[in-house]
Amino acid sequence: MERKASWYEAITHRTSRRTYLKEPLELNQVHAINQLITNINIESGLRFQILEDSDQFLKGFKKSYGMFKNVQTIIALVGNKNIPNMQMQIGYYGEFLMLECVSLNLGTCWIGGTFDKKATKAVLNVNEQEELYAIISVGKVPEDKTVKEKLISRIGKNKQTADALLLEKEEPIPSWVHTGIEAARLAPSAVNGKPVGYTYMDKTVKGFITKKNYNFELLDLGISLAHFELGALHVGVRGTWIAENSSGNNETFIFQQQ
Repeated sequence: MERKASWYEAITHRTSRRTYLKEPLELNQVHAINQLITNINIESGLRFQILEDSDQFLKGFKKSYGMFKNVQTIIALVGNKNIPNMQMQIGYYGEFLMLECVSLNLGTCWIGGTFDKKATKAVLNVNEQEELYAIISVGKVPEDKTVKEKLISRIGKNKQTADALLLEKEEPIPSWVHTGIEAARLAPSAVNGKPVGYTYMDKTVKGFITKKNYNFELLDLGISLAHFELGALHVGVRGTWIAENSSGNNETFIFQQQ
């Protein structure tokens, strides 16, 4: 599956949006999203799906704590629980999908728990081997954030420096590592926990979990690895992430250049 240059550009424009316009997506936008979903599902074995008329899954205080408004469309991130490193893959491929939406001039937000999961799974016909790990809200948004969105952004802001993210390094650091780390620094994470770290030693980059405070660390790791990969690719270094060991739920991945 092609990693688009526009996804790297979208990294700096992406910001969580929770208030949407009551307008449907354009047909070309739906087509582009569905095409990428198809490509992702073929490459990964995931079962991502787009659901329109989705306000019911987030409407009301009990479902989303009043955090979302006018959500017309969601992308459901479904995967087989028996596939190794599933939660990491959900974050990794889900972030590519989110960045595609941003490049289509749409607002987006990762949603891990504040939605009606039971009702959403029923519509998706999730089987016993699968799990609905998260959803992404997507849609047209006002040009400016609402007062509530600005407040949430200020409360949750966690500016992570490159030095805080690259925990161990050897000199000289190549430009592709610098660019990858800068892209990873802008990766979103649940409750802005920033549970991911990197090392560059023996000419090898590793990405891994540094702390566990909630249930979405591996998903956050996948998001961060996607950002790093796009940063490296931006300066001409192509690679893939390989699990450090053969266990089912790895917390460390090695960037293998191609």
